[in-house]
Amino acid sequence: MVAPIGRRILDGALEVAVVPSFSRIGPLVRNRLWDWSPVPPAALDGEVVVVTGATSGLGAQIALDAARAGAIVEVVGRNPERGAAVVDRIEAAGGRATFRSADLSDLDAVTDLAHTLGDAHPRVRAIVHNAGALLPRRETSAQGLEVTWASMVVAPHLLTRLLADRLERAIWMSSGGMYLQALDLDDWSWSRREWDGTRAYAQAKRAQVDLVAEATDRGEGPVQFAMHPGWADTPGVDAALPGFKKVMGPLLRTPADGADTATWLVAEPVAALVAGGFYLDRRPRSTVRWPGTGTSVTDRRALRALVDGQAGLSA
Repeated sequence: MVAPIGRRILDGALEVAVVPSFSRIGPLVRNRLWDWSPVPPAALDGEVVVVTGATSGLGAQIALDAARAGAIVEVVGRNPERGAAVVDRIEAAGGRATFRSADLSDLDAVTDLAHTLGDAHPRVRAIVHNAGALLPRRETSAQGLEVTWASMVVAPHLLTRLLADRLERAIWMSSGGMYLQALDLDDWSWSRREWDGTRAYAQAKRAQVDLVAEATDRGEGPVQFAMHPGWADTPGVDAALPGFKKVMGPLLRTPADGADTATWLVAEPVAALVAGGFYLDRRPRSTVRWPGTGTSVTDRRALRALVDGQAGLSA
């Protein structure tokens, strides 16, 4: 058995190496290193868990895993047919789930979803903000916001705030790609730059982490966490990054490995977690790897003011 300090050193060395950390090697080694216990079947018995982007990929896996742990799952997505299929899988395994159709790029739909969930549940254990997509071209939402930003930054923030009085925790599914990007408040909408879907996606993921940090510094409820799943083999990766999939395919994590930390963050007692932490493989990690990609406190506050205004939450 490796001593605790030795485990931390080995885990840290794995994290610095990036490829072993983010690939399927990461959970394989860390599972043995830390002797992870699976989330128990009754850990979430009767608890309500909302998962956005839950009709495929990591979102579907998180919904299934939460249901296996006893949760009542709200499956949120745009495609009713795929949503019904996820609900059927959950119910076939003895779980409970409901599909809620919502386009999270449309803030009116987000508000309607919040009201529907609020009417249905006096208490919500967790919401997992998983919805998002890497778009090949710039698009705008019903409110005129760039769609990547609207669906991955403004929508989850609005949904969290609207459910705050009954929500215990919010978990934001970020991405390791955010390490390569700094927040860009000068052109968050990509209206002046040539469109780059990969960078827009990564910058939105950086903004997610910054919003979690700002909310935590303010001491707001619910308690919030960000995480990234590593490099997982999902339909989204296959469609948006085929070159990456071709090169890294044998090393990509399974959806179950990618979803594990999200389900664990839902199930763990809040007191055992680091509020505002950025997690990978069940441990908090640094949010900055490269010089110039961190966000100042001033810019983080400016981001919060911007997103509050976009969400219609300004005083």
